Amino acid sequence: MKTARTILGVVFAVVLLVILVVAAERGLLGPPEDGTGPSGLPAASASPAPGADDEDAPGPATPAVPADAEVAYVRYVHDGDTLFLTDDRKVRLLGIDTPEVGEHAECWGDVARDRLRELLPEGTRVRTVADVQPYDRYGRSLLFLFTDDGALVNLDLIRDGYAEAVVLKPNVLWSDELEAAEDAARAERLGIWSHC
Repeated sequence: MKTARTILGVVFAVVLLVILVVAAERGLLGPPEDGTGPSGLPAASASPAPGADDEDAPGPATPAVPADAEVAYVRYVHDGDTLFLTDDRKVRLLGIDTPEVGEHAECWGDVARDRLRELLPEGTRVRTVADVQPYDRYGRSLLFLFTDDGALVNLDLIRDGYAEAVVLKPNVLWSDELEAAEDAARAERLGIWSHC
């Protein structure tokens, strides 16, 4: 009798595992809407920046995703600090500046753009956070973007040497972290700090 219950328990566990795998493959499991982190398989999440989870990575720790962060999806990355969301918002990443691309191209501009495209491929689900001033003079949404794994994209671009910190009042949220990340990247001569 004990053997039959043991076999039944194993069969039940295997069936449950198969159901969970099938549900994950069909996208029925995903990160919770409250921003607490991934549960199951996250849909269209980006890879973390190199060293983002490494305790030896330069710069400060990444802030937690605020509970009121809104969900959005990436449509297209234009350059290292500008992108479009599927809801037609044009976004200028807050607190950073990357080298220009195109007609007025600057050193490392294409590299910074390619890095942001790698972090946020089309369709990536992001959590958005605005600061005091939600738009710039061109009507672009000024936002911080978090990926489903909790990475703050703005901070990681600075931390890895693809951008410099540019904090303009009244938008000073996480300014200490952004400036500390730039100091660390500059000291380590990462990215623009060694190539430009």
